[in-house]
Amino acid sequence: MFLTLWVGLTVAHADADYDNALATAPQGIALDQIFTPGETANNKARVVNTTNSQTAGTQAVMVTNAKDQFGTIWSTDDNAFDLNQDESVSMWMYFGNKAANAADGMAFVLQNDGRGVAATPNFGKKISGETLGVWAVDTNTKQTDPAALAKLAIQNSWALEFDTHLNKSSSYSKAGDADSFDVGLTGPHLASAYPGEGSSYQMVKTSGLLITQKAYYATLAHQGVIAGGNDLLSNGRWHHVTLDWDASAKKMTYIFDDKDPETGNEQTGTAQAVTVDPAIVDPDNTGKVRWGFTGATGSSYANNLVIFEKVPGLVETKAAATLTDLNTGKVLKDGESIRGTHEVQLDYALTYEGGKQSWKDVTAKLKLPNDLKFEKINVTYANGEQQTVDPNEITDDQLSFKLDQDLSTTNETARIRLTGAVSDQKQAVDVAAKTSTFTAVNGVATADTVRFTIDPKLDIDLLLTSASTVNIEAGTTTTVKGQVFVPEGITITNDDLTVHPILNGTAMPAEKIEDPDDNMSGKVRYTPAVKDLIVGKNTVDLYVEDNYGNRSNKITVTINVTGGLTFDQVAENSSFKATTLTGSSQKVHRTNDWTVRILDTRAAGAKWSLQAAVGEFTTSDGQKLAGGLTYSDGQEQIKLTSAPTTIHQGTSSANQDVTDVVDDWTDDTGIHLTVNGDALSGDYSGQIDWTLTDAPS
Repeated sequence: MFLTLWVGLTVAHADADYDNALATAPQGIALDQIFTPGETANNKARVVNTTNSQTAGTQAVMVTNAKDQFGTIWSTDDNAFDLNQDESVSMWMYFGNKAANAADGMAFVLQNDGRGVAATPNFGKKISGETLGVWAVDTNTKQTDPAALAKLAIQNSWALEFDTHLNKSSSYSKAGDADSFDVGLTGPHLASAYPGEGSSYQMVKTSGLLITQKAYYATLAHQGVIAGGNDLLSNGRWHHVTLDWDASAKKMTYIFDDKDPETGNEQTGTAQAVTVDPAIVDPDNTGKVRWGFTGATGSSYANNLVIFEKVPGLVETKAAATLTDLNTGKVLKDGESIRGTHEVQLDYALTYEGGKQSWKDVTAKLKLPNDLKFEKINVTYANGEQQTVDPNEITDDQLSFKLDQDLSTTNETARIRLTGAVSDQKQAVDVAAKTSTFTAVNGVATADTVRFTIDPKLDIDLLLTSASTVNIEAGTTTTVKGQVFVPEGITITNDDLTVHPILNGTAMPAEKIEDPDDNMSGKVRYTPAVKDLIVGKNTVDLYVEDNYGNRSNKITVTINVTGGLTFDQVAENSSFKATTLTGSSQKVHRTNDWTVRILDTRAAGAKWSLQAAVGEFTTSDGQKLAGGLTYSDGQEQIKLTSAPTTIHQGTSSANQDVTDVVDDWTDDTGIHLTVNGDALSGDYSGQIDWTLTDAPS
């Protein structure tokens, strides 16, 4: 009896970099029924499960991970790219960690090749890594026709290459090695062109040592190049890429590195926009194209993987986050601040915008801003139903839960609302933006919170250190003094504080604390201006405010101003009646808007005098009035000039403090306007300067 035993050997390539890529995989979607591997005998591409526990359910396409490989994966018929509609694709891409030694890269491809999912470059006997699985195979040294060369590529196609290896051979001995597409470029790059079009290639003649030795090689006409150093692509990090198709403009915009792979936060990235001609990729005008990824390697390799975040037409979703200060009602913008202990509301708005499928079994993976304590969480759906989430499930500012309902055309939105409070801080704290992810097997959306600053809520005490009641003579002033106290352990300097004075109910200009000897003294000094004090009782209120808006208590001082002589009230503007000129000299009477009141609180019997000085009256364009002001006491008429002229005298009385000078004027007394016969019509204005002086007793 003979026993024959056959043992089948399965050879799989794996390395630490490959394992690390799967273990650090960002969040993506499952790929069942969305993509299918290319139907070619040498295709090595396959769908693999990632191993990152934080992004469970994510699948990746392994395009290539060894030498001499060809890999391709294509969308299913039901998930074609619609050229007649605006479309968006987003993905995470990994190019290994070999930097300058990486080879060769991948390509994103739109195609309507007649071979469908079996589309491939015509390699011949050997795979050419230069093709990236989509470009023409340049191995014929006698080929001079770029159009003939292009027939060896995937036809009716447009490709965006992610090229990690420069193919820049230009010598006679290297012609035919398929290693010259990148002549003229200096490093790894992104670029686009039409693989099946002769216009995408240029044939270059090179010579050997003998005159009869001639050979040709091809270079690629790269469009929309994004280039960088050797670590642009193959640097051991995932790279986020977004492609946006503008159907009306027939433009494809691709943005590279527009999300941070560590945090998921959106970032600017690098963008290029190119025209894509539908007549080339869709010659039958179906409006649809197959799309997917291709890759190829030669004697070198790197691990090339793709994780899809958004697939066009499957589900169209968006998410946004807003943070609201409930104490002020203000929605915070990026970089703004909020006060510690304030109540706060964080909203995540999820929206279903359409697609072939409902957004189902969505898991919310919230990364919440630091230093916010939430006490209530609920979800409100468009249909009015609600879901309650336990805030005690938050751990290390993270919360994960599944939505009770799918989002669809009949239930388009879900609002996740968290309410709570800002932590109490003793110093300003900067809070970084956080990216939350909303994942399902058919679509992923992300939302970033704003970065903001928590300003401390401090109890600032202001103690009055001068007398609470002060008596001063008119024409003098006094200084109100106070001392600032802050909680122990808090550092505040004079530069951090502003003094706010309020005099007789009117806010006066704010002041900084000036103490040249000690910037941390907290010694408040406020001296009201003499002109701002009134005779009698004055009330001064003071409080201080720090840079974060924290206010102290108010201190109050009463200043009694006694024995003074001052203006009680003077009209800012006074006028004369409109008058028709007659060609003769005439007197113009006042209107009723004149006020001149004198306050005299001195001892009875003190005397005072009031003088008036007048400048020229002119129109707005400088025309001077022929005439001027006069003053009459009923017996004598005096012309007023620029020199002060006494028009009233008074004596203080024990029974009356205020004298209304204008009150005694009549139509025949007081100040009048006299115009000459040659005066010209116009609107004239001038200025009266009033002077109040003591007079000898």
